[in-house]
Amino acid sequence: MSAKGDAREAAQDVGQMLRFACLTAVAPGRTLADQCAAIAAAGCTGVETILFPSTPLAAWVSEFGQAAAAQGLTPTAVILGGLALYRPGQLAWIDEAVAALAEVGAPALITPEYRAQDPLPLLPPFPAPAPEEAAHVSEAVAAIAHCCAARRVPLYLEPITQFEGRFWQTLAQVTALCESVAADTDVQIGVVVDSHNMNITEAQPLRAGLDVALVELDLGPERLEALEVLIDRPGADRAAARH
Repeated sequence: MSAKGDAREAAQDVGQMLRFACLTAVAPGRTLADQCAAIAAAGCTGVETILFPSTPLAAWVSEFGQAAAAQGLTPTAVILGGLALYRPGQLAWIDEAVAALAEVGAPALITPEYRAQDPLPLLPPFPAPAPEEAAHVSEAVAAIAHCCAARRVPLYLEPITQFEGRFWQTLAQVTALCESVAADTDVQIGVVVDSHNMNITEAQPLRAGLDVALVELDLGPERLEALEVLIDRPGADRAAARH
């Protein structure tokens, strides 16, 4: 077989091993049922969504669980949104939220801070959190990890850029934190790699030895259409990948 044929066969093998999920927030539809249907129609096998402290959890468990099951989608991760772990008093709803995730069989995804930094840090050295803020984050992550371990809910940690947070900006930071948390609890823990963020902060994002739980792809404004092209769905518009 030619080298070109070998490369094509290898790419097909990789494609068969990859599984794709999509965030409900970028899928068309007004309800979780509509969004899950669109995600499944794009060729995905998983779904990611987000919870906020204001989300009615009992209703969400029923709606999301039924919507995902109806389309044969696996809950890939649920973002615990609205967290500001550098502040005290952020954990009042976490135990109930993790219990809800256990009911739908979804991992929890967290980052300690997600907000535009002001002023925007363009050049290093980038602003560091105050010691008391770092302490709040450490205590909160430990508490969330114990809560997830008790409920047998996997916990995913995601680094973001210096433009949106001061705490977990690199894979090295989050990998070390995962190892520390795993040493203190029996929680199943992993790293989420966002392609957009890592393109800014990492020279070699998928280096050998990194235990990646989930890779998030930034596919631009027409994300679900581009995902159809990436999965190579029959009839997908190849022009969408260039939007």
